Amino acid sequence: MSRVFSLLLVVLACSVIGTTALGAAKRPGDSWSYYHFDGIGFKAGPAPDEKPCIAVREGVRPVVLLTQTTSIESLDLPEGSGAISGICYIQSSGGKLGGDSAYAPCPRTPLLISSGGKQLVTVQTDEQGYFVVVLAAGTYHVGSGPFTAEISVESGITTLVPLRAGKRMVD
Repeated sequence: MSRVFSLLLVVLACSVIGTTALGAAKRPGDSWSYYHFDGIGFKAGPAPDEKPCIAVREGVRPVVLLTQTTSIESLDLPEGSGAISGICYIQSSGGKLGGDSAYAPCPRTPLLISSGGKQLVTVQTDEQGYFVVVLAAGTYHVGSGPFTAEISVESGITTLVPLRAGKRMVD
C-alpha cells in the first residue's frame, strides 16, 4: 500500500511541476494589446467608432492600425530601447463645461525629440496625427514650446502619449 501511495505522490508532483514549467515557458507579452484615443487619453481596446488605434506588445515596435486586423507584422525593439507612440491633436470641445471631448488630429506635424537640452531627432505625425519613435531607455522631451511632454522610456516598453498641440473651445 505504501508503494502505491508513493507512486501516486510522484505522479502528482510530476504533473504539478510540468504544468508550472509549461505556464512559465509561455511569455505573457505574446499577444497584442490595443489602445484608442478618446479625446482625453488612451483607453484599452480598439476604437468603437472605427478610428485608428495603436497595437502594443512588450519588446516589439508599436503599430498604428487604421482598421482592426488580427495579422500584425512585428518588429522587435533593439536591445536596451523602448518606444513612444501617441497622437498630436487639438482639443475642440469638452473642458470645464464637461461633455464629450472632441478633437482634431494634427496631420504631418513635426515633433522634436530632445534630451538634456540637445535635439536628437524630429518625427512627423501621420495623416491621423499618430507617431511612433524608438529610443534608447531614458528621459526625453517630445514636442516644442508650451506643448512639450516629458516622457520616460523603459527598455522593451511602449509609452503612449497624448500630445495636445492646442485648444479650440466651442462649448
